[in-house]
Amino acid sequence: MRDIEGMAATQSASPVDDATYDLLQALTSKLEAIEAYQLYAEDDGVRDLFERLGRDEVEHAEALLDALRQRLSNA
Repeated sequence: MRDIEGMAATQSASPVDDATYDLLQALTSKLEAIEAYQLYAEDDGVRDLFERLGRDEVEHAEALLDALRQRLSNA
């Protein structure tokens, strides 16, 4: 039987720090939102709204990607 305490210590170790993880998670969320808005924009009556929201998400995703690139280049 494996040592449960040893497993917990091993599982909690992460190859990235919290800030890098947060940037990755936020970027993933933005990319998922962009994909959803593109799908929603196919519906009549809401196209303009979802296209505008999608453009905002792209801008935010680009900012997150730039921050992530900068963080990784300094690592």
